[in-house]
Amino acid sequence: MASSPSSICVFCGASFGNESHFRDAARAVGTGLGAAGYNLVFGGGSLGLMGEVSKAAQAAGSRVQGIIPAFLQALENAAPVTPEEKLIVTPHLQERKAIMLQMSDAFIVLPGGLGTFDEFFEVATEAQLGVHKKPIIVVNVDGFFDPLDTMLRGIVEKGFAKPLIMELYHLAEGPEAALLALQEALSHPVA
Repeated sequence: MASSPSSICVFCGASFGNESHFRDAARAVGTGLGAAGYNLVFGGGSLGLMGEVSKAAQAAGSRVQGIIPAFLQALENAAPVTPEEKLIVTPHLQERKAIMLQMSDAFIVLPGGLGTFDEFFEVATEAQLGVHKKPIIVVNVDGFFDPLDTMLRGIVEKGFAKPLIMELYHLAEGPEAALLALQEALSHPVA
């Protein structure tokens, strides 16, 4: 009996940022997920990088599951529901994140704002606490996440966290490296 495809949650901005390579990276990740046969779990909006990932993944053959809080439906233009895409509407952000964690086998983090960082820290903190052992791949587009990596190393150096936190995520230089790291992590799951 064939196993079902892995579901990959992508966290990213509901805007495009001010450089075109952010959009290119989002499209490359979505296309790569679809080409590899993965399902996509995402924030449910059709704007910005979030919309780009969803459209590219769906065009490449992914089944898409959007999850959006009711109050964000109008702000983030909830993605239209098609036969290939489903949308779950939650009452608040906390439930959205809980469902994303539950439905996903791994996480990819693309550039974004406060919401993206909140989602990254949520899954990283839960990994640190042993709630899950799912891969977290951070796509470092043109050095976007260098400050995050530096900050986390500083937290370890100052004694506020153990060096183990540096193993909770993989900092990948660009979408191609991120997709390779994802494939490697899923083919060798942590026990």
